[in-house]
Amino acid sequence: MALSFFWPGAVTPELTSEQLYSRYQQYGDTNALEQLIALHGNALYHFLLRQSDRTLAEDISQQCWLKLVSSHAGFAGQSNFKTWLFTLARHSLIDELRRLNRWQWQELGDDTACAPFSPEEVLAISQQRLQFGELMMLLPFTQREALMLQLEGFSLQEICQITAQGSETVKSRLRYARQFLQQHANRAQQE
Repeated sequence: MALSFFWPGAVTPELTSEQLYSRYQQYGDTNALEQLIALHGNALYHFLLRQSDRTLAEDISQQCWLKLVSSHAGFAGQSNFKTWLFTLARHSLIDELRRLNRWQWQELGDDTACAPFSPEEVLAISQQRLQFGELMMLLPFTQREALMLQLEGFSLQEICQITAQGSETVKSRLRYARQFLQQHANRAQQE
């Protein structure tokens, strides 16, 4: 860090993902790559985990980062970096699902975190997450995918870009997914 003045802009305030990717591609700045992984790695993994199982999510996530490192998948700047990265992940996941001839799973990731709650509250929260995860897995792949992207914070336009679908199609998928979840939530409350 003491020699950072030799590298122009080495100590910069927050750079955008696009700028970090550019620095990595142009200068081989591994620090920029580390920052990209820190910014988007967990979100990418959790998106893939909700679409598949833990092993496949890890594999596809690593494949995406390896494609980025080996420059096989070049970011062209036609969208924001996160949208491009999730598109790359989606295509890799679908290719792998087709190869394995698997489109539905029952396995759910156990990513419940301990909080300063009582054991009863932690159990109730865990059960709700498990129920939500099970309900999500009952959704058709395309509806689950659209909803997970929306939950990741992507806009309608970005979801359309990632899934290569029109806005009306994405809106319908989101509506059907929400209706399905709402119906099952109402049934659970009545029981």
